[in-house]
Amino acid sequence: MSDSLDVANLPWVVRVRSWGERTWDRIDAMLLRLQGRVDTPSYDRGLPYAFAMLFAAILITITLARHHSLLHGEETAKFAQATWQIAEGLRPVTTLSGGHVVAEQGSLILYPLGLLTAILPRTETLLILKALALAITIVPLWRLARAHARLGIGASSVVIVAYSLYTAVHAMNAADFAPATLAVPALMWAVLFGFQEQTRLMVAAIIFSLCCRADLGIAIAGLGILLLLERKRRLGLIALLLGFGWFLVSMYSLQPWLNDGSYEFLEPYFAFGETPLRALWGIISHPVQFLDLVTSLANFQLLVSLFAPVLFLPLTAPRYVLPAMPLYVLYLGADVPAGRITEAAQTVPITVFVFVATVFALERAGTTLVKRVRVERRIILALLLTALVFFVRDSPTSPYTEPWQWGERDAFDEDRLAAVEELEGLNVPVRASASLLPLLSERLGVYSLDTAGLETEERSAEQIAVDAATSVDWILFDREVEALTGDDLAFFRTQLSLRGWERVERPDETNIEVYRFTGIITPQDLAVIEVESSE
Repeated sequence: MSDSLDVANLPWVVRVRSWGERTWDRIDAMLLRLQGRVDTPSYDRGLPYAFAMLFAAILITITLARHHSLLHGEETAKFAQATWQIAEGLRPVTTLSGGHVVAEQGSLILYPLGLLTAILPRTETLLILKALALAITIVPLWRLARAHARLGIGASSVVIVAYSLYTAVHAMNAADFAPATLAVPALMWAVLFGFQEQTRLMVAAIIFSLCCRADLGIAIAGLGILLLLERKRRLGLIALLLGFGWFLVSMYSLQPWLNDGSYEFLEPYFAFGETPLRALWGIISHPVQFLDLVTSLANFQLLVSLFAPVLFLPLTAPRYVLPAMPLYVLYLGADVPAGRITEAAQTVPITVFVFVATVFALERAGTTLVKRVRVERRIILALLLTALVFFVRDSPTSPYTEPWQWGERDAFDEDRLAAVEELEGLNVPVRASASLLPLLSERLGVYSLDTAGLETEERSAEQIAVDAATSVDWILFDREVEALTGDDLAFFRTQLSLRGWERVERPDETNIEVYRFTGIITPQDLAVIEVESSE
């Protein structure tokens, strides 16, 4: 006789197991009855809009709270300045972008935004539109899950919850304004209308997407290839030609024309070539160098953070995520600023197609029951739990970041506002810290203070002061934000004083430094400057 104990034969274990099975059976039966009651046309029409309205309220609250706390920076100020110039009848040649703002990404959507913000609060309107765009994406995603993947109410609702918790979505909402974010719902509508074979609506969604950002044409061309694989040849060819055609027109005509013939948008790939064809040939002829660029550890971790919250389900339906991959690989190779928040706009195409692929992956994992696909309970619960875990771990609005404290202004914020108020009514060129730029955006001359290289000693405080004093009459900066303290701050002040700048007296406890140009340079100061220049 064996010495091992057969636990399964113990009466109490049998009773517990039987109770557990009966409990799950009851839960399953209850959920099925609930889905049967709500799985009606009226609920199907209303639920996505209810989800979208709730999510919109959350996102708008978050982005306006960040704006109130002065947590937005240079990118928001740049597009606010551009829309202000358009509203005033000027060309959007912004001092923050160093040229025509449309030349950067081909964002023609800025022109109607300029007209809209002429009658509405400018920065707040841009941020609210971004939040609304992210929230309304729920509607086409729901329609795709219900009409084409034939998922039940429960599975479709979990997909929507996973989208609402998705880190990239919250990063786009928390980040500075970017026109590309407005393309998220348009891309999702384009996918839906393509599958529904609604040509005119699909074309309208594609045109809107292309107006938000020209290089999204690569993702739309990818959608065209997907539609061809789905045997929707006419719509596939239309999407392919529109996407790739506009991308070429913008790359070779629109953007260089607005930027005096230069290809500034290719700057991240100048190592491969200084024109589009040379850059493409450089990538093809140096594949190892390009792969080394895009397969860094940071990029690998970023890809994991995009696929892990949805259980890597898109990898089981790869054809639905492939349309976004070529463009996203180019983004990975670009020299974008480090950090998930600052890279938020780069995740627009991959976010859309990750959820398109997730919907069809769930369809494949489920079982068809009459008209609907029933996905196993364990998969649904695992997706829900994983989305929640990665939201808590990675999202910029995770409870660990204490987003409920956003919207409050501390003493430093009040100091920033007071410093900006000193320039009220003075239409003079200003250089300022990033957090102050959105408050100063409605003027022709506003520049960002660049203190990069100070901590690594690549640039000295004297060099930073010389650069800061160029082309402006006022300088405002936050000592803590710009890391200008101690001896560095003393050197900075000395160099400005030598060049005819006066420090505006402020309360001792404030962190805000304010300087104005007086133009008064003594002979002694001039001699010091000449000696430094000769050295």
